[in-house]
Amino acid sequence: MLLEVQGVAKKYGRKTALDGVSFSLDSGEVVGLAGHNGSGKSTTLRILMGLLEADAGRIEILGVDPITRKHLGQVGWMSERPAFPPRMRVRQILAFQAATMPGWDPALAGQLSQRFEIDPAARSDRLSRGQVARLALLLALAHRPRLLLLDDPCLGLDPQARRLLLGELLASAAEAGSGVLLSTHLLAEVDRALDRIVVLQSGKVILDEGVTELRQRCRRLSLPAFADDLPHELAAVAAEGGALATQWDEEAWRAFSAELPGALAEPVDLEDIFIAITGTKS
Repeated sequence: MLLEVQGVAKKYGRKTALDGVSFSLDSGEVVGLAGHNGSGKSTTLRILMGLLEADAGRIEILGVDPITRKHLGQVGWMSERPAFPPRMRVRQILAFQAATMPGWDPALAGQLSQRFEIDPAARSDRLSRGQVARLALLLALAHRPRLLLLDDPCLGLDPQARRLLLGELLASAAEAGSGVLLSTHLLAEVDRALDRIVVLQSGKVILDEGVTELRQRCRRLSLPAFADDLPHELAAVAAEGGALATQWDEEAWRAFSAELPGALAEPVDLEDIFIAITGTKS
């Protein structure tokens, strides 16, 4: 197990940020950490990086407590708002990372620089937001970490870089045995990249499930206005444009919909499920 979080709690004054959060992540897994603003995603990642200390609970990353920061050489980290020392040139930032980060792969760094179109001579304070995000992603990947922690990595990336990250880089990392935990506001974009999703709401885990299993048990239901109550076997909840069945039962649906012209049951994506269980978009 690369990462294990058990019963973690964190408060800021009287405000509860995390309340008994538990989940795990194994080698080769890509796990999405989803939740609306203030749900505890960034706090969780900052605790995992050793930037904050939990008030309670147990955390192990690669066998160590993150507050010791002994795991950092094997972790790739991209913060939600990456920043670099002003006036430093990209080549200087890369040289510093190469000198301080075990496992730095100069060939991979060069490949990513070219693919992300990062100019080594550019000054950090003259990079666009998208360029800063691409550079931060390069730094997170180029030492081939065993664990990637990415805080909303798609926010600053242009569509081409997002496709590269979600379609190729994460898959390559997972195939090499690395684990990936990424927080996101863009579930529609990361949907196909995830193996599992953990949803936080008000600092608590309200869903932790494999994406394939989740899609198999959920359906979007479109119903005529005169339809009676749905069968209890479907465990349906209200959703935009109809309802969402959270425990799919083919036999119960077939019996219910037989005399309802126009009733449809369709596959569902993670965004629809997230909205249904939290009442708000990611």
